Formats: sequence, C-alpha cells, structure tokens
Amino acid sequence: MSNVTILGNPKRRSRFDPDLARKVTEEYEIEERKNLLKKKKAPEINPPSPQQSDVRTNIKGEVYIRVPNSKVVISRYESYQGLTWENTHYALADNGLFMSTPSLFMPYLIQVRDASQGKITLYTADNKPVPRDEAEDLWKSLSSGHKGGCWTWLDAKFSENKNVWKITYNHKTVQKGKDNSLEGITETLEDCIREDCFVDLEFNKQGLPTRRSQDQDYKQGENIRYWHPIEGRVARFVAGSNGAILFCGWFLSVSDSSLGVRRAKI
Repeated sequence: MSNVTILGNPKRRSRFDPDLARKVTEEYEIEERKNLLKKKKAPEINPPSPQQSDVRTNIKGEVYIRVPNSKVVISRYESYQGLTWENTHYALADNGLFMSTPSLFMPYLIQVRDASQGKITLYTADNKPVPRDEAEDLWKSLSSGHKGGCWTWLDAKFSENKNVWKITYNHKTVQKGKDNSLEGITETLEDCIREDCFVDLEFNKQGLPTRRSQDQDYKQGENIRYWHPIEGRVARFVAGSNGAILFCGWFLSVSDSSLGVRRAKI
C-alpha cells in the first residue's frame, strides 16, 4: 500500500519532525561543502566555465549521455558553478542548452543505476555504448561523493494559491525590451509526498516522489532524501558522501560555488 500524501490536505498528520529534518540537512550541507573542498573534480573532463562566451564549440559526444527513450542528452559533469538558478537558465539558453526538469532527471537517475548493474546499456550523444565501468562511475557520482558527487539545479519552481499547488517547468528566456525574463509551463502539482523524509525511487510524471521509504536511512540505489515543495522555491539535486537528496525548497536567488548544472540538450 503506497503512502502518498495528497497536496492541500492540512488534516493529514505525520510523526515526522520537519524542523529536525531541516536541521539535519543543514548539517549535511556544511559537511558536504567541507568534503567537496578536499576532493577534486573528475580530471578527464574540463567543463566550460560561466565566463566562456560559447560552450557549443567545446561540446563532445562522449561528454553527454543519452536519456533512454528520449532525444535528450545530459552532461556527465556540472558546468556554470556559482550562478543563481535564474542566471543558470540564461547562460544555458545563450549556448543552446537547457536545464533538466525533475521529470527528466529522476528517471535518468534510475536508468544510470540500472546501467551500473548491467540491466541496460547507456549510449553517448554520438551513439557509442557506455562501458559498464563508466556507468558504474557515473552512478557513484549521482549517488555518493564520488569525484565530488553531483550538485545540479533542476528546472522546477513551486507556487501555492488557496491551497492549490503548482509547478512551473520548461522555462524559456523571453526578451521584453532590454530585459530578459523566464517563462515556463505551469501545471497543478500531482499527488506527491508532502513531508521531508527519505523516499523510494518512485516518481510521478512531474518527477516528484510518491512513496515514503520504510527505511528512514539512506540506502544507495533504493532511496534518496527529499525536501518537499515550498512556495516560491526551486529544485536542485545533490549527491555527496552522506547520500543523495532532491531539494524542492531551495532559494532561486542563492548561488553557491559548488552548485552548477548538468547541462542538457536535444
């Protein structure tokens, strides 16, 4: 029997302590940043910096992994570290790239796990099969602190009005006069977990988890930590030595030197 908390149901009670969970996650963040300073990024790929005017000339097929059953490819590593969520969108758009939505990234996470276990084969953007040892390496970076882990923005913004929750995604840059702005597709948020907890790797069509994990400890490949949506906040995904976490309550105007984006393109 699934344990799905329906949005907009304030009568639903939980023994989960959100204040304690956020305190633990803040401690997690501090520890991860300390660990990140001690580790080096993967030496074989040098992702472009935000200062480069055009990264398209540096795109190589082997850097990108095809998302199975999709035309989309996702970079193995982060770029554009140190930018806010909005400025990351602008930088990507300027170079013909885009930010993955949770609905794209979370199934991709599961597919990389399956490839690391030999269940499926991943392919690069130039249609070369990814050897299993490389799939294992990629999975480790998405589920642990391996090679610095994963610190990527995701394209989802959350809002609430009169107890109705919305998600906005697929943001595009729109120029209005001399200024740029972001416009996306807004939908009512589907049923998902509405508490901060560990969740199983089962997601709705929008990429949000639908089942609370019975084991409230991190089990690599079986669950992730999760922060549920907060009004006016955005999503990001982080993997470090303490495990993987999907944040749906992060600040869109905050930048972090370790936070970038695993850029996507079609």
